[in-house]
Amino acid sequence: MADVQETKNALWRRDEQLKRWNISETNKVSPDPKTDNVKVSFEDSYVFLAACSSGDKTEIEKLLRRGADINTPNVDGLTALHQQFNEINDNASDLDTINVGY
Repeated sequence: MADVQETKNALWRRDEQLKRWNISETNKVSPDPKTDNVKVSFEDSYVFLAACSSGDKTEIEKLLRRGADINTPNVDGLTALHQQFNEINDNASDLDTINVGY
């Protein structure tokens, strides 16, 4: 008898889910993907922070030549230089090998 009651409860819960789905905003959105060619772009300064964090010397040099702001802070308020000095025991000497071409 308990199995019958559990089945009824499960069917009732599923029916309630479907009712909520039918009136939801998500259900009103077209299932077809947008065809807009929207691209996300980031300022060079933020890309510079990411390149410094990952140690991508080639990208760092490219961004510096393009004028990326080296004083842009991350969410913690640290600049790329701060990050580099935080890792001074690991690979801070790598900073010396970056060629900006000035």
